[in-house]
Amino acid sequence: MRLGASQSRNVGIAASTNEIILFCDDDEYLEAGYARILLEKLHVLNAAAISGRRIYVQPGESNPQALQRFGSGLRATKPFRPLICEYVNGAKFPGDIAIPVTNAIILTKKSLLLKFPFDDYYARGNGYREETDFQMNLFVNGFDVHVTNDCHSFHLPLSQVRTGGQRTARLKRLYWSIFFTHYFFGKYYERYAQRLGLRSPRWFALVAFSIFAAYRETVRPALHAVAMRVLARRRTAAEHVTAA
Repeated sequence: MRLGASQSRNVGIAASTNEIILFCDDDEYLEAGYARILLEKLHVLNAAAISGRRIYVQPGESNPQALQRFGSGLRATKPFRPLICEYVNGAKFPGDIAIPVTNAIILTKKSLLLKFPFDDYYARGNGYREETDFQMNLFVNGFDVHVTNDCHSFHLPLSQVRTGGQRTARLKRLYWSIFFTHYFFGKYYERYAQRLGLRSPRWFALVAFSIFAAYRETVRPALHAVAMRVLARRRTAAEHVTAA
């Protein structure tokens, strides 16, 4: 019987013997020392959960090349969008920051995982908000989540991944992201908004997220493809000049 990711995590957590648990995905590669650094930070920052920075590796790119390209982020923007409750993975920021939710590659405590178990409602579709649900449960109950620049995970490009949520068709991803965010906001939005001091009502936040999700799944990939073609042409032109 297939339990789904959330319930499988709960079973594994219950069977574990350590107080500290690190989560990782099968399409992720951890930098050496990832767990050790997060464990140190967990205690120093008194965090409930903590992650390193996630780097999306481009096709043909090595992990060191990806790290050099990423640095401490790719663009100058805020690392979290409060209204739509989205962590901005490529945001530039130094050091360690406290944030309501981070990426899925977190280190946390078994005691908290038992108190706030993963919700198996996300078993369908691509499981959008599945990992975020646990982190938000921590946040609305007064705990702090952190992300640090001192270690990194490398997300494999689509060409190297055979299964998982990122292989879901684009329109299905859009549907499930809105479907699960509706459920997620229903569970947490009022308490989340209260802790952050947000005044926007839940319906408005869901509409804003839906617009963002549509942009992310349609317009942004097209713009990215154009940018990659322009970059490839520039590289080819530079190689010709160097050869000449």
